[in-house]
Amino acid sequence: MPNTLAHLGLAGLLTRGVLRDVDLRWVYIGAIISDLPWILPRRFRTISPGLDLLDLRLYVIVQATLFFSLILSAAFALMSTFPLKNFFVLGFGSFVHLFLDAFQIKRANGVHFFAPFDWRLTQFAFFWPDSIPTYFITALGFLYLLLNWKKSAQGPWPLQIKAKRQVCGAVMLLGLYFLLPLALMRAPEAKNNHFAKTLREVDARPGKPIEFDRAFYRHDPSPGKLLSFHGEVFEVVGLRLDHSGLISIRGVFIDQNTVQVKDYNLHSSYFRDNVTYVGLALIVFLWAWSGFLSFGKVR
Repeated sequence: MPNTLAHLGLAGLLTRGVLRDVDLRWVYIGAIISDLPWILPRRFRTISPGLDLLDLRLYVIVQATLFFSLILSAAFALMSTFPLKNFFVLGFGSFVHLFLDAFQIKRANGVHFFAPFDWRLTQFAFFWPDSIPTYFITALGFLYLLLNWKKSAQGPWPLQIKAKRQVCGAVMLLGLYFLLPLALMRAPEAKNNHFAKTLREVDARPGKPIEFDRAFYRHDPSPGKLLSFHGEVFEVVGLRLDHSGLISIRGVFIDQNTVQVKDYNLHSSYFRDNVTYVGLALIVFLWAWSGFLSFGKVR
């Protein structure tokens, strides 16, 4: 993803281009639904340090698809005042989010628009996450949020369940969202999404291509080390970088634990994470302030 702030502005502009009277509180939720699977696993690793991180990545890959984003959108919509309208808002926001993600250059990554029927990754690859287009849409998102803050917080409280069948429906959809990925995890692995199959089959690695997205590189002349998302440390050769940092690389395995780098991109260590935290915090604060206005009778 570019970052949360970048998604908020585009989601607001595009959704209001279709529905002018849309509730921006739901628009902002729709803008982050597809990223929730990538945010929550950080907590899982803290709670269960022995968790197989390759399996966790495959589980998240499934949840982050458009199909599962729509399932979660439907669950949230059933808890709203206007379920059908808000399902469209949330689902459209999820699509816009994934479509924007597909424009990025991300090693070993991409978007699943047609899963669970097709597990090939889509990537248009126009710009890196740390680039001028990303900075521009991030500033746009922050400005959009500020300009619409007062209007966004006002209005009736948007959470309302009118019938027991809405509760049952929401619970069933949430169960589907969390449990069905367990049955589908092997499909993206079979397609080698995020090179999970290559990483799993240790003995078959030599000679195979490999990519890593935003992995931590520790500079060491004899040779440098790369920490993968699943906790394994690889030696890297052919990387002309004289300091440590976050990098995305494309390369090939020389042996089971050594990667020959073909090309790489150095990332800003803090920009994306920091503006993402700011965006998430602003969404939480907006909903909290809106609740205070609704139930505290503040004008």
